[in-house]
Amino acid sequence: MFKLSSLLSYDNIIIQCHNTPDPDSLASGFGVYSYLKENGKNARIVYSGFEEITKKNILLMVEFMAIPAEYVKNTAELGKADLLICVDCQYGEGNVSRIEADTVAIIDHHIEVKKDERVNADLTVIHSSLGSCSTLVWGMLKDEGYDFKANKAVAMALYYGLLTDTNDFSELNHPYDRDARDFLEDYYDQQKIRALRNCNYSLEELEISAAALLNNIKEQNKRYVVFEAAMCDPNILGFISDTGIKVDSVDVCIVYSDRGSGVKLSVRSCVREVMASDYVKYLTDGVGSGGGHKDKAGGYIEKSKTDALGVSVVEHIVAKSSEYFMSFNNIYAERHDLDVTAMKQYMKKALPIGYIVSTDIFDKGTPIMLRTLEGDSRIIASPDIYLRIGIEGEVYATRAEKFHSSNRLCDEAVTFDISDYSYTPNAKNELTGEVKELFPYMKSCVPTGNNPIYAAELECNTKVFNDWNPDGYMFGKKGDFLAIRCDDVNDVYIIRGDIFYKTYDEVG
Repeated sequence: MFKLSSLLSYDNIIIQCHNTPDPDSLASGFGVYSYLKENGKNARIVYSGFEEITKKNILLMVEFMAIPAEYVKNTAELGKADLLICVDCQYGEGNVSRIEADTVAIIDHHIEVKKDERVNADLTVIHSSLGSCSTLVWGMLKDEGYDFKANKAVAMALYYGLLTDTNDFSELNHPYDRDARDFLEDYYDQQKIRALRNCNYSLEELEISAAALLNNIKEQNKRYVVFEAAMCDPNILGFISDTGIKVDSVDVCIVYSDRGSGVKLSVRSCVREVMASDYVKYLTDGVGSGGGHKDKAGGYIEKSKTDALGVSVVEHIVAKSSEYFMSFNNIYAERHDLDVTAMKQYMKKALPIGYIVSTDIFDKGTPIMLRTLEGDSRIIASPDIYLRIGIEGEVYATRAEKFHSSNRLCDEAVTFDISDYSYTPNAKNELTGEVKELFPYMKSCVPTGNNPIYAAELECNTKVFNDWNPDGYMFGKKGDFLAIRCDDVNDVYIIRGDIFYKTYDEVG
């Protein structure tokens, strides 16, 4: 990923938000602008489109943070910039008015579109798994040693950009989003953020919500309901889905709104068997992107991709929803009737993996939040709690007795390359807020081969419900493996297919 300091070789710089920008786009542009101005660069923040900003909360945001965003109806009047930086958008998209520039940089968190020849690949970072562009800009500023304490308006703008683009933090797609939220919380003005939060909805938007709930049910059965809403702010979609999920006959609620080139989704679930984050990823697979939490999630579907499939967006949503509910086996570990005699036995290979004693990170009794790509989990630091780190950087907590019965400690180095990870797992002291990366504390161990497992390749998508995750499930796709400990047949779990073949051998 390129650094903001790479932009300092340019002088006449224009930072472009997408047309009719939202708080995330303005905040991202403001962060980049502030960095460039502090380094003596001539920079401007501009946006275009059919009209200037009119939404009350965005006008207040511009006022509170003193964001010097300029509305330019005719972008040709700007002339040609040495460098154009598109933030929260991509050059050539339908919602980005064209500005001429010798070089184009992109800082964005949406799905990558076809690059224009003017875009400099070395000055492009697109992180589509993040919930907001504000998160991306926050990380880039932090990497440059930016002084957020001296620039609290920038920190507050990024905080509000993240808040609004993730539906009040309910749809944080990535652990880095949560890191940004936790960091920026120390710098925002509570009164101003409260004012911004409480001027989000107009009477017109309330009417849109009422119309969606009363007159625009596109599909309904005993498992899920689909609502269509008129074009509106993403927060309105969250308000509608929060209301729809409270209906007694609804387990899952999907609300969608046409955004022009695509459709924005808001998903809610109130049952253990459906994690909203998994569900929205299933709906958007191959046609968009999505993510979130077990109860709340959001996503985006590109119309061009559903058009290529010969279906409308709503037809795609309904078909994929029906397919989703028909395509899973559910296995409840404590009461399954699986025939283990029909399964082969496997033993873990003697390959070094990582481990950490939780008290090596923080003192005994410290409440710790473990943040990984697989999600957040919580433990209390204890000499009896060990963390195993797998070859893909996955982190599992286990009791000392179980750990030592299956592993021997060694001096041999762990062989996997942690530099390849898109996110480095960390541990947060929930009393002090201190965050530590896990890898510096990692030691090596090797499986002993004393505890074989029963395993079988999955022939269809499967969800495993066990005591380790009382509010959710482990998810396996066709080609992954269902595993059962030979010494405890109620210890059932999923092993990803590529990891299984790397780490297990068949017994005998």
